Amino acid sequence: MKSDFSSLAFVFRQNLVVSGISISLGHTQQLLAASLGYGSLAAIQSSTEEAPGIAGADFVVLDVAGLSARAASLGLSSVSDQITDAIASAIKSDPEPPAVFLTTLDFIEDVAGRFANDTVMDHDAVSDAAANTNAYFEGACLEVTEPDEALKDSREFWEIPVEGNVGMDQDPDKPFSGDNILVKGVVRVWKAGRVCLMNDMELDIGAGVDDSYYDLDEADA
Repeated sequence: MKSDFSSLAFVFRQNLVVSGISISLGHTQQLLAASLGYGSLAAIQSSTEEAPGIAGADFVVLDVAGLSARAASLGLSSVSDQITDAIASAIKSDPEPPAVFLTTLDFIEDVAGRFANDTVMDHDAVSDAAANTNAYFEGACLEVTEPDEALKDSREFWEIPVEGNVGMDQDPDKPFSGDNILVKGVVRVWKAGRVCLMNDMELDIGAGVDDSYYDLDEADA
């Protein structure tokens, strides 16, 4: 069972003590709440979005900016990096630890991007587009980018823009009808909390054969 907020705060505080940083329990709880995307301890305690803590999370993307701001307000700016490390270590010490990320971009590239590239060739939209060609799948190259909506501001799920192409290997014995499929859409990741995500993702995309080769033929004519 994943640790609740009180258990995490206890381990977090112990980690700080080992590092030579003396801190009150109240300040520990405020810092932990900030790292989980909340403006105050009261906010996470009254939240209906999640059970305070990391229950249900497979990934946690710490709100490092919010945490640094809270540390500064408590006069702890000089040890902000140690505080971040102590929280990450507390989460990783859970019996069923989620993966911990310090930036949304790390999660987007390492998890969402890999998921998109691993699953795109099995997507119905891509299969339908490929059926209009005389070519076979060769490989995918999709890029994910940071969305306009911040992770902690999204509710039920977080949508990450994805765009790219699936390359095709033309059958030499058949007429050429395109060997590249353009893809655009989002990776949708379901949430377990403000900065907590589940390993529950789907690729929501549109796809179509790149017909730019027709333009090249016309230019050569």
